[in-house]
This record gives sequence, structure tokens and C-alpha cells, in this order.
Amino acid sequence: ELRAAWVGYPDWVAQRYLQVPNTITPRTLELAQSITAGLETPYDMAVAVTRWLRANIDYSRVIPAPPEDMEPLDWFLFEHRIGYCNFYASSEVILLRSLGIPARLAAGYARGTYDPAEGVYRVMGEDSHSWPEVYFPGYGWVEFEPTVSQPVLTRPAGEDLEGRGGDRSAGEEGLEIGRAHV
Repeated sequence: ELRAAWVGYPDWVAQRYLQVPNTITPRTLELAQSITAGLETPYDMAVAVTRWLRANIDYSRVIPAPPEDMEPLDWFLFEHRIGYCNFYASSEVILLRSLGIPARLAAGYARGTYDPAEGVYRVMGEDSHSWPEVYFPGYGWVEFEPTVSQPVLTRPAGEDLEGRGGDRSAGEEGLEIGRAHV
């Protein structure tokens, strides 16, 4: 269904979630084109960018600060190639926006560690996480997971988004509590 989602974005989405800073380097913009060459739908492009980041960037919670004379995402994608969730999510947002696909960065917590004795997930401070979300008309914001340290998201065919908190509205109402969107 997401592959077939209409790409006529509402004005409030296009005006706010397609912006790309003028500091983004040409090779970053070219990378987005290269990753998605031959793909036609925003969904397939988002999946391709997610897979590229998972396959080509290593994860570490601790990295040096980007050099002051380099654009941070360019440094992450081409030079250092190691980072944490903020770098993965920011990169996917910018790569997708450069392709005309509305995206935003969301922050909150990953699922934590399952405690089988209690039957619950323990979510701690170290489980803080950020991820990209892509806007699909008629469906709302859909999360993607490019950070290689996190499990791959699976989307079973025919899954009902309404039944699990998905936002099918055109507005920003109904956001999940505990998540911040940038």
C-alpha cells in the first residue's frame, strides 16, 4: 500500500519537511540519486536509503566530533563512515528530502531489553534513540530504521496501521506520547 501512496503532498508537509540546508554537499546529493537510481516510488527510495545506510555505515556510540571544516553529514557518509543513531537518522532525512520525499527526524527510545521473568521490556536511558519518519499521504508518518545496531523493521503485507497506533490523518494530531519530532 505504501508503494501506491499518492505523492501529492499537503502544503503543510511540503513547506516544512522538504527543506534541505544549503550547506549539504553536492556529493551527498549525488549519493541520494545514486542509491535510488531506477526506483520510482517514495517508499522504494526510502527502503533503498535505509538499506544503504545499514550496509555501508558502522555503528558506534562514541565517535570524534566532525572536523570544523567539513559538513557533518558529508563527513559521516564519506569519510568517517561510523556513527550513532542521530547521524543515521539525519542522513536519511536529508537524502530523502533531496529527492523530494518529506522526511523528519523523530526521537524517543528503542524497545529496550526484554525481561522474560516479568514479561516486559526494560527501557533505560541508554535506549534513547532517533530515527527517520517519511510522510505518505493517506497514511501519515511512517518510521524507518537505518541504524544498524537496531533490528530491521518488518512490514508484513496488509498490516493494519490503525490497529497499532499508525496515524492515517493528514495532520500532526495523534502523535505518540514520549516521542519528539523535529
